[in-house]
Amino acid sequence: MANYIGLMSGTSLDGVDGVIINETGRKIITQAYLPYPEKLKQSLLELTQSLKTSLENLANIDIQIASCFSDTVHLLLQQGGFEAKGIKAIGSHGQSVFHQGGKYSMQIGHGALIAEKTSITTVADFRMQDVAAGGQGAPLTPLYHQHMLNGKDGVIINLGGIANITHSFNGEVIGFDTGPANTLLDHWIKKNKNLDYDRDGIWSRSGLVSQALLNSMLSDDYFHKDYPKSTGPEYFNLDWLSQHLNGTEPPEDVQRTLIELTAISISENIPSGADVYFCGGGVHNLFLFERLSYQNPDSKVTLTNDLGVFVDYVEAAAFGFFAQRTLEGLPSNLPSVTGAKSERVLGAIYAI
Repeated sequence: MANYIGLMSGTSLDGVDGVIINETGRKIITQAYLPYPEKLKQSLLELTQSLKTSLENLANIDIQIASCFSDTVHLLLQQGGFEAKGIKAIGSHGQSVFHQGGKYSMQIGHGALIAEKTSITTVADFRMQDVAAGGQGAPLTPLYHQHMLNGKDGVIINLGGIANITHSFNGEVIGFDTGPANTLLDHWIKKNKNLDYDRDGIWSRSGLVSQALLNSMLSDDYFHKDYPKSTGPEYFNLDWLSQHLNGTEPPEDVQRTLIELTAISISENIPSGADVYFCGGGVHNLFLFERLSYQNPDSKVTLTNDLGVFVDYVEAAAFGFFAQRTLEGLPSNLPSVTGAKSERVLGAIYAI
């Protein structure tokens, strides 16, 4: 039985999630997380927030990301007791540094370098083929979410920096980015308390919802656009937030209101009574998860652990699954999700 490695780093810019999965795509054999060095994390934050850099700096970051992804592979092999020859291929999402749905999507951490450093065939650059075919390039995970559900109806929501949602009912799938999950929360607490994230939502709990701020943010056109749609921290960032602030709000009230923004913008897209499975780093924010459960009283709200895939590794597993499909000549995009004119085999293959 063939095994595959999936690698993912999302818009939270914290590090690399990695898994080894079997060929069914539903069983994780081993998993690992490798945090980015602090200097690299700061470089990525500056790059993605300012969108200004030199070609030399971008190339250096690209190489560093590829090294981190390669190190994650070696960690997985060591933990799982595998040799490189025991892995059919790596599926590497890379690190998104620029995404404008339907126009361009850039993920760095070059597949050729990962292939050379690991001696394993690597599939990378999954998004641009969909973009070239007229699609958003994201989200791609709804196909894997449908695979996880294995014939069940339900909703899967990933709480990364950006939240994305998948509806799978009667064999039909739609999916899109609902808006921010962790990205604004993380950046606001970094700005005000120099913390990387709001552990368990404790700081958020100390504030009060500003209805004026909430209404202003929810009036943004993105929340009212029909799908297909995708977004990223290039749009939902501190500059975006500052446009809605009047400058007198207590910082903890802003944090509390951002929790409500995430909970409402997601919950407005959850059908009443649906079985809902959450994954992603945001599930560890207990207050956020509490608010999401409260907003959906008629639904069974649980975690993807119940589907057999641990919450922190769903997206990594997805790209291992996509690598398998690419090598088999099978498409991994869903035109009903991305808006591409037709299905496409995704990813560039760097063979070893």
